[in-house]
Amino acid sequence: MFESSGCAGKLGVFAVRTDTFLLPEREQVFYLGTNNPDKLADLREDILSTFKNLPEMGEYMHRTIFNITEEYGKDTFVAIRYLGTKRMPLLYEWKSKAENLLKGMPFLPADIPNKFMQYASKLFPNQIPERLLEMRDKYEHHLILCMSDEGIEEAKAYLEENWSEDKEDSDGGYLTCTKIEGEKALLHRFAAGGAAGRYSVMHSKELEGMLPLDIALRRNDKDWVEELPQEIKDNLAIKMHYGHFMCNVFHQNYLFKKGTDNAKMKEIMLEFLDKKGAKYPAEHNVGHLYKAEDSLQKFYTKLDPTNTFNPGVGKMSKYKQSCNCC
Repeated sequence: MFESSGCAGKLGVFAVRTDTFLLPEREQVFYLGTNNPDKLADLREDILSTFKNLPEMGEYMHRTIFNITEEYGKDTFVAIRYLGTKRMPLLYEWKSKAENLLKGMPFLPADIPNKFMQYASKLFPNQIPERLLEMRDKYEHHLILCMSDEGIEEAKAYLEENWSEDKEDSDGGYLTCTKIEGEKALLHRFAAGGAAGRYSVMHSKELEGMLPLDIALRRNDKDWVEELPQEIKDNLAIKMHYGHFMCNVFHQNYLFKKGTDNAKMKEIMLEFLDKKGAKYPAEHNVGHLYKAEDSLQKFYTKLDPTNTFNPGVGKMSKYKQSCNCC
C-alpha cells in the first residue's frame, strides 16, 4: 500500500495484504477517568516513552459525548451488540434507501428514518454498565485503555502507582473492566460518531448545524485541551470531543446556535488550528472540502499527471491535464 493509503477518489492499486501482528492470548480493558487533562497527557508520554508493551487501543471520550451517546447512540449500540457488525451494512443500506425515497417527497421530512430509530431506541433499557456511569459522574475526561499479554501487568502496575483513587493526591481513578464492561465501553465509544450527527438532527430547530473536524495535534503536544476563540464561544451551543488519544488525533464536533454563520465559524476554527500547528483532516481525506497542502498537491499530481482520477480534489484544478488556461 506504499504511497496509496489515504488517497481520495478513484485509485488503481496492486497490492498483497499480509498479517503484521500475532493475535494476543490475553486482553484486558482498563477504564480511566480524571478531571485533570494534564494527567492524561502525562500518561500518554509515560506509555509511549517507557512501556515495553504498547496499548492495543487508547480511546478518549469527554463527559459531554459520553452523555449524548448514552441517549442518541443507543440504537447503534443495541444493533451491533445484538445483531452483530455483519448486519450493519444492510441496516445502513435500508436507511439510505429510505432517505433517498423521502427526498422525492417534499411534503414529508427527510429525517424520518433518524427520528424513527431514535424513538425506537427508547424502548430499550440503558445499556451502559453501572460502574462506567459512576465514573461518568465523577470525572470529565475518560480513557479506554486496551492492553494485551505482558502489557496487562505492566499497565496494572503503572495505574496502581499513578491512578489509584486510594492515593491522597490522586486526581483520577481507573477500573479493571470485566469482559462485558470492556466490550460495552468500546461499543459505547464506537457509537459516539453517529450520536453526534443524531443529536444534530433531533435538535435541528435550535441549531444551525454541525461543524465536524478531525484533527491531529503535534505528536509531542501536551496541550491537547483547546481554549477556543471568543467568537466561537459566543456562537457555540455544544461541543463533543472524542478520539484516539495515543495518536493525538481527535474528532471534534461543534454545534452552533440558530442563526450562526457556519462558514465563518469554520474559517475561524481552521485559522485557530493552523496557529496551533495542528493538521486536518487527520483520518479522512481533504476531499473537495479542504485545500491540500503544497506537498500533498505535488503528490496527487505525481500520482495522476493527467488529472483523471479525481479532478478537483483538495481544491485543485478540475480541468484535464490540470490546464485551465482556456
